[in-house]
Amino acid sequence: MTSPTGQLQVPLSPAAAQLSAALQARTDRVTVGRATLIEAFRDALPGAASGENARSTLATLLYEIAEHGIIALPTSRTKWDAGRPALPEQVRIPTAPPAKSSTPRQHGSWRPELNWAYGTRLTASQTEDLLACNRWFRDTHNQPARRAPLPLRERSHEIFRHEKRLDTLITGALFAPGRLTLEQFSTYREPPPLAHRRLGDGDTMLVVENSDTYATLHNLLKAAPGPIGYIAFGSGRAFEASAENIAELPGIHRIVYYGDLDAEGIAIPARASINGVQHGLPPIEPATGLYRLLLAREPNAGDIIANDRAHSLTAWLPEELRQAAHVLLTKGQRIAQEATNRNELSVDPDWRW
Repeated sequence: MTSPTGQLQVPLSPAAAQLSAALQARTDRVTVGRATLIEAFRDALPGAASGENARSTLATLLYEIAEHGIIALPTSRTKWDAGRPALPEQVRIPTAPPAKSSTPRQHGSWRPELNWAYGTRLTASQTEDLLACNRWFRDTHNQPARRAPLPLRERSHEIFRHEKRLDTLITGALFAPGRLTLEQFSTYREPPPLAHRRLGDGDTMLVVENSDTYATLHNLLKAAPGPIGYIAFGSGRAFEASAENIAELPGIHRIVYYGDLDAEGIAIPARASINGVQHGLPPIEPATGLYRLLLAREPNAGDIIANDRAHSLTAWLPEELRQAAHVLLTKGQRIAQEATNRNELSVDPDWRW
């Protein structure tokens, strides 16, 4: 879903929101260099930044933030390094740098939770948001019942009289490390539910992007699920947040995913994996047999994906499939997972594990 300006209206994934907030708080300039990018990444997501897939994780998140119009990635190849996937030497934040604003006259002091605001460059809009937060901290002080945990949008309505205001703020500078936190407001992002069914005693969950393919694979696997203990309906980008619900299910030690072979279909599990790992889940792997079968189907026209972006996307796929998927994307082609229909899956056992 996009706005009239072309920017995505779906929320940033949790990890991308954290990086976005850290990045926007680190500069009063339009251009942000590589050192600042790395510093923001380490502060926002220290576990991911020190992991073996740190480069792929950072690239995945930067592309997502750019798709939302929060940053602009360089268009010149000379502004990217030679790694795989490539990382930008700098990014541009297309908003004007905030000017130092004075505390409004009617406001005497910030609450202790907002002491950091005294020395922070704030826009008029940020100041108004912080004043609303300040009032909530003041009015709920020593009132445990008022600070009982609430989901994010319920708390947002209470503070701002707008249920989606916190959705916006958590991606910006006010929620950078060392500033506001959801814990201070006794709130949390409620992940969307993850529809799933139990198939057997296996320790693997298979997540399927689209509903018809989910129904097909459920019907084909229920008689002999093998290692598949659960099958889940990813529901497109909802899975980026709903993935963390898997932590509540017992006995799952492996998560495999099957979706469309296009830019969005590959980006979804890569983003969901970053979120899941932060909640103690294993990395989300591609369902290699199903993707191998899908790559043998006839492609349709899709969006032409730039070479570096294609390298970033296909890094999530197994090495044996990356080149074919890269060619597909850069040629402006895609293959919907529905191309592997029930009739074909019934007679071709190679997709099973």
